[in-house]
Amino acid sequence: MNNFYFQNKQTINRVAFIALISIVVYLFFTVLFEYLAPFFFGFVIALLMEPLVRLIVNKMKWARWIAALICLFLFITVVSSLGAWLVTMLIRQIVAFTESAPMHIEELAERLNEFNVRLQRLEANLPESGEIPDISEILLTAVTALFGEGMRDQGVRLATVIPNFFLNTVVTLVSAYFFMADRDTIFNAIRKASPKWISSQFKQMKKGLSKAMGGYFRAQYILMMVAGIISIAGLLILRNPYALLLGLLFAVLDFLPILGIGAVLIPWALISVVMGNFHQAIGLAIMYGTITVIRQVMQPKILGDQMGAHPLASFMSIIVGFRIFGLLGLVIGPSLLMIFVAIFESEEA
Repeated sequence: MNNFYFQNKQTINRVAFIALISIVVYLFFTVLFEYLAPFFFGFVIALLMEPLVRLIVNKMKWARWIAALICLFLFITVVSSLGAWLVTMLIRQIVAFTESAPMHIEELAERLNEFNVRLQRLEANLPESGEIPDISEILLTAVTALFGEGMRDQGVRLATVIPNFFLNTVVTLVSAYFFMADRDTIFNAIRKASPKWISSQFKQMKKGLSKAMGGYFRAQYILMMVAGIISIAGLLILRNPYALLLGLLFAVLDFLPILGIGAVLIPWALISVVMGNFHQAIGLAIMYGTITVIRQVMQPKILGDQMGAHPLASFMSIIVGFRIFGLLGLVIGPSLLMIFVAIFESEEA
């Protein structure tokens, strides 16, 4: 048995390493993610800002903690500006909707009355046992429940969600700073704490992992550009005065699988329907559908080309990741594939 292990030591270690990573990732996102999510997103922010941190350190010869502070401030400024602008736009839409709500409610009431009259005529022609409920009464009950107990429950929920959101945001930003400022110290500590065979695997696959990570982010940038171009073109067709700014915002949102462009386009389209702007609603729906379809078609090919994996493997990583982890799986699946590609490339080397 020992002879078999020593003869196939490298292969066995690789297989065990892959199995270990898969198990750790699964347990992290199914069991621990609820508690460690702010640190995970802080790490993601640090990864995204790492090229800029390195550029400042190498070109300006500044200390890494100063570069980390600058990059974190830049990140907060950009995200806050986009968020504030988006919230302002949504408030304007809501105010416009509120001002026109009485007219829409009156029109809806007239349509419901007409519908009830037709139902009553139909009921008169039915046998005595047949009875059609009053649609207006049903809708009134539903609306009362929504704006009565429903609003109260949502208010209680928001009272707990909002403080947690701000706390998680602070934890995310603080952890992002430490991941950027003390990156080498943290990784060295993890390397020393890991068993020798695990740290040796990471050391061997470091070059391949850097290449795969670079390919993954290049692929995401390409997909973001495609989403941004489609968004800008669609908004120009709809004659939106903020087409360029909104298109850039949608490109950034497209990178975030948990939010995505749908988090803005779907509510915007629904508000447009309620306000009677069917032209805009249809245009937004077409734009969202086009971006979604093109992204799903292009993503496996672009990911495969940039990461050095076959498009079928990229496609499988996306689908399997989504099936296991939901929306987060759209990132987790390709990330695992990226690690596996790095492992096999280091084996060939």
